[in-house]
Amino acid sequence: MSVEFIYPEFEVIRNENRCIACRVCERQCANEVHSYDEEHKIMKCDESKCVNCQRCVSLCPTRALKIVKSDCTLRENANWSNDTIKEIYKQANSGGVLLSSMGNPKPLPVYWVKIPVLYTHLTLPPSDLVEFSGAPASLQKKNNRRMT
Repeated sequence: MSVEFIYPEFEVIRNENRCIACRVCERQCANEVHSYDEEHKIMKCDESKCVNCQRCVSLCPTRALKIVKSDCTLRENANWSNDTIKEIYKQANSGGVLLSSMGNPKPLPVYWVKIPVLYTHLTLPPSDLVEFSGAPASLQKKNNRRMT
């Protein structure tokens, strides 16, 4: 598991007195938030994966689960909103730049515009790398008066 620098947005609170370790939350969670620890015979949570869908809360037979929004937020200021700071952390954590217009409804800005990008899929193959003076010879003759 990689190191996450952003504190989880939601906290999963499990009442240990009510939890009977039936593992319903583990079986139904699509994000693999809940897991069972065989050694200690208890349920565990990875809150960084929680998206607050509330499926585990609604299906828990003993009502042992509660999901709350975390109080730990990043400090906003005049230059950086909370969403902007999170996007920068995500880009730094993944090593990639999030692209906009890729099916996301929010316009995602690119903060790292000076990162060198390899455009290997756009370059010519090595056999075609010859000195190229602009247009082909047939066009140069045709448009001779425009060529300098």
